[in-house]
Amino acid sequence: MKNIKKYMFATKLTAWVFIFFISANNANGNIIQSADSAYLADDYALAASLYLKAEKEQGTSSSLYYNIGNAYYRSGEIGKAILYYKRALKLDPTNRDARQNLKFALTKTVDKQEDNHTSFIQKVSDSILFSNTPNGWAVTALLVFVIFLSATAVYVFSNSVIIKKICFFGGLVVLVIDCILIYMACKSASIVSDHSSAVVISPNVQLSTVPRIPKDKSEQAFQLHEGTVVEIVDSVKLNSDTIPSMWLEVKLDNVHRAWINSKDVERL
Repeated sequence: MKNIKKYMFATKLTAWVFIFFISANNANGNIIQSADSAYLADDYALAASLYLKAEKEQGTSSSLYYNIGNAYYRSGEIGKAILYYKRALKLDPTNRDARQNLKFALTKTVDKQEDNHTSFIQKVSDSILFSNTPNGWAVTALLVFVIFLSATAVYVFSNSVIIKKICFFGGLVVLVIDCILIYMACKSASIVSDHSSAVVISPNVQLSTVPRIPKDKSEQAFQLHEGTVVEIVDSVKLNSDTIPSMWLEVKLDNVHRAWINSKDVERL
């Protein structure tokens, strides 16, 4: 009798857990559906807020960031659109729609940025690196390692000299390839976890030569507009008039450096 009660309790518990997860998935799905409906109804501000809510409740994904970027672009917020297109590409560099929309959005920015400091070899290396996701590189490296282990096993147990030579030298080549793939996986993962880049989200920002609002023209560096991508190299937290503020030293095109208020940018 006790065993039957325990079995019935376990069955009910399993059913309730199953219902809970189904309800949670339906709720998350409903948020996405509502966001899609708002987007199709040209209510882009509502669509963006719903997509952001879905991000908080069910986590990030390249497709979700892509949808957020589209909603912001349609709302006329070019800076935030570029931010989320870039976030989508960090998670999945193979997202062609996000890459295409990013290129188009960048043409709408005031500050045109040209990549003149990257060598040809670096560009080729980046194109290869971005041809796969971090997980994709890791899985490929694992499969190649299995091939290496198989070649090693054949080398150890085979009695044929020719097969042993093929497995030995072939295994060395496979091992080198696997090391390259592991490097690609680690490099790709490090890009995802890197937050040293940021996008200007304010329409127009006056940067300063010192970490504070410029007091005169001598402290004014240069202006940036929304959508400009900068590299963060330093940060300073200030307490002025009981209102704390964070100032970031940023680098533009590996040449120009100045300070900007953290509220005017958002990290990738």
